[in-house]
Amino acid sequence: MFVGLLGSYANAQFSLSGEVRPRMEYLHGYSTLTDKDSDPAGFASQRTRINFNYSHDRVKMYVSMQDVFLWGSQPQLFSTSNSLSMHQAWAQYYLTPSLSLKLGRQELVYDDERIFGNSNWDQQGRSHDVALLRYDGMLRIDIGAAFNQNEKHLNGAYYNLNNYKMMQFVWLNTDITDNMNLSLLFLNNGYQHDYVVHENGQDHHQTKDVYNQTIGGRLMYMPGDFNLHASAYYTMGNDLKDRELSAYYIGLGADYNINDDWTLGLGWEHLSGTDQKDMIENPNGYKNKSFNPFYGSSHKFNGFMDYFNTNGNWSNSVGLNDLFASVQFSKRNFEFNLTGHAFLTAASVIKDGNVNETMEPYLGTEIDLTMSYKLSKTSNVVLGYSQMIGSETLQAIKGGNKDACNNYAYLMFTFKPVFLK
Repeated sequence: MFVGLLGSYANAQFSLSGEVRPRMEYLHGYSTLTDKDSDPAGFASQRTRINFNYSHDRVKMYVSMQDVFLWGSQPQLFSTSNSLSMHQAWAQYYLTPSLSLKLGRQELVYDDERIFGNSNWDQQGRSHDVALLRYDGMLRIDIGAAFNQNEKHLNGAYYNLNNYKMMQFVWLNTDITDNMNLSLLFLNNGYQHDYVVHENGQDHHQTKDVYNQTIGGRLMYMPGDFNLHASAYYTMGNDLKDRELSAYYIGLGADYNINDDWTLGLGWEHLSGTDQKDMIENPNGYKNKSFNPFYGSSHKFNGFMDYFNTNGNWSNSVGLNDLFASVQFSKRNFEFNLTGHAFLTAASVIKDGNVNETMEPYLGTEIDLTMSYKLSKTSNVVLGYSQMIGSETLQAIKGGNKDACNNYAYLMFTFKPVFLK
């Protein structure tokens, strides 16, 4: 019996890895236009992670603890820190070789990360507390469900964090042919809506749950040296403020591998938006037509200066058209990428407060340049520079000065050692 127990432990697999990722950033007009007389900003942030991975028999477990901080945000002599957090902590049990149940805090990453991504650019990343049923066969199926509470209740289920209260999704993925892949997604979000009812001269604070649904998918076709992809999603229901929601997204792209070193890319994204006239004339009851990609890795899309982050500073806005082209060079340990974006609104912007007069849809042009070098098997360095050339329309929406030098640069090192394998 003792020998059998030792043999059982010997078959278990355990690994211990880490990550240290400092990033130095220079900002002068990042995410919004700056003024000509504004001084640039600069800081260094760091992500540190320790990852534990265990696998034995039918069980897999993964724990990732992280500390995210700004250099200099703590005194040199300090006794406690509240920045340590649990990024992932999940266990997965295999009911059969192809059917498993995965429970706990985990990253959800699907397709190109437009709707579900881990937001890896953000030092803290993104994860969900969710139960996931997974089938991994010729047809891959993920069924997920989450119910959030920020404290224990004896009665009711009040939730006061700016997050979904309930979430369910189904993701399907299959290879139609050897070079064609199709994904389908159904997502249901439930939010808590707090509102006030005026009755008998008094205000009564009440809550209710509101829901919206997103359906759509992504098709990839890879004939020869081409990589063609198309995505479309439609959202319906109600938004966080219980307004009627009807919005859509279309994404088209093509990449061509000239040879082993050079790749060209071309694409277009359309995120529907709401006319400013509708927002002004009916601020509490307008129909929300602005598409929100919810839990995607937003920094990957629409320029690295994050002017049009629909999860943040561009939410419930006039939408976006993004026409972009890229060229990439990769040789041994070096990679170079140059991408240009032309941005236009998807809905109308009023001029000088006059709802009967609109501005040009052109928002601006952004140039993104990144260069990366692989220092070793477990480390690399990335240098990036971005420039925004804004328009009067962008200035009218975001403020600042379109004629200022709006730019952004960063230098990032990533070290991912494996301590035990």
